Amino acid sequence: MEGKDNVSLINEKRLLDVKELCRYLSLGKNRAVDLGKSIGAERKIGRRCLYDKVVIDRYLDLQMQEAI
Repeated sequence: MEGKDNVSLINEKRLLDVKELCRYLSLGKNRAVDLGKSIGAERKIGRRCLYDKVVIDRYLDLQMQEAI
């Protein structure tokens, strides 16, 4: 699942796994996970750790507003 198909799947999801989080943020695994945890986007479902894209988008929007 590479290319445009993968990007469109990520855009349709609310919860992202680690690989999707890395691709969405264009960060490596450690930095993406650290950011997800620090902004409160991490959601644990059973043994899985997923990351809430709504929380991530809100954080990024605030960062952009502060930069202006």
